[in-house]
Amino acid sequence: MTGGWMAYTKTRTTLLAFCLLLMAGSLAGCEQLPGDVLVTPTPIPTPVPLPKAVHRIERGDIVDSVTLLGMVDSLRRVNLSFRIGGRLNAFLVEPGELVEAGQLLAELDVGFLPHELAKAEKQLEIARLRVQTAQGAKELALSEAQASLDMQSLTLEQGRGGAGEADLARMELAVEAAETKLALLAEQHDREIALYQAEAELKAIDVEMLRDRIGQAQLLAPFDGVVRYTDGEAGQLVAEYAPVMGLAAPDALEIRSSGPGEEALPNLRIGQSVTILFRDYPQREVIGQLMQVSTPGAADEGLPIRVEFAAPELELEIGALADLRIVVERKEDILTIPNVAIHSYFNRRYALVKEGESTIEVDISLGVTDGERTEVLAGLEEDEEVFER
Repeated sequence: MTGGWMAYTKTRTTLLAFCLLLMAGSLAGCEQLPGDVLVTPTPIPTPVPLPKAVHRIERGDIVDSVTLLGMVDSLRRVNLSFRIGGRLNAFLVEPGELVEAGQLLAELDVGFLPHELAKAEKQLEIARLRVQTAQGAKELALSEAQASLDMQSLTLEQGRGGAGEADLARMELAVEAAETKLALLAEQHDREIALYQAEAELKAIDVEMLRDRIGQAQLLAPFDGVVRYTDGEAGQLVAEYAPVMGLAAPDALEIRSSGPGEEALPNLRIGQSVTILFRDYPQREVIGQLMQVSTPGAADEGLPIRVEFAAPELELEIGALADLRIVVERKEDILTIPNVAIHSYFNRRYALVKEGESTIEVDISLGVTDGERTEVLAGLEEDEEVFER
């Protein structure tokens, strides 16, 4: 028993010594070596909220207006189309080009029609020459027949002075024969001339039909103007009466705009004053008048706003840009709040009102706005201070 206890004690002492040795080695490995630097992490500062700006509820004037971007256009605009369908031969002008009334703008491929027209015009010329020749032949023949009649009439008059009855009878027959010949020649030549005239009229109809067919394949400028657009390219099939080109007269101008949002459109009325600032003349303010307000779907070319103006001293071109300002409503000496101090949550509008050292939420009712300040209808009083959102 004594031997076993001694063996147990010895083993326990050995294990304890081994554990102490391991602990010593670990501590030695954790010691800071000479020259090493301990790095202490920089603490992250707690962010300090910036104080929000405070605004005062004040009285003032508000002008509710609608601002738009417009474009100078012509009061007189037309869309041009061919009267027949066919294959586009070429556009002879470019968008923005000035054209004169009657100028050829575009044409369809008409094949051999120009050659047929030239042939028909020659045939008409020949037919008309035949008429003229027949008329000349008539004049010559009638002139000769009339001379013969005059001669026979003179002989008869001379014979009445002493010729016998037989001779007078013969002379009278000669006069009647000359008169008959003159009448027959006139009738014969009139029939011939009428035939040639009918032939010439038929040739003229052929020429007119060919010219009309070629004319239907041509676009001519109806007035002096500026080409607004072209639609199509050479070789493309074009339907009859399908617009392929727009023309505008530059002497009568207006301003057209795509219009405001649906919420502002009901506030616009025909006759409202419009302040116009042309981009080409930024220092020159022009006053115009609203002349059309319609929905985009029902408007011409999708531009529902039309403004008329008079500024003949300005050299404006079609397509020039202009900033428009339409006054919808003007209110004076009303309670206002800066728009930056209006808070919202869904359909709720409220303000953060400063009350001593605390802040309270106050529901507010608003009216018109000019984009920077808004009319306060209820909820706030003058000189109250509100926080910016």
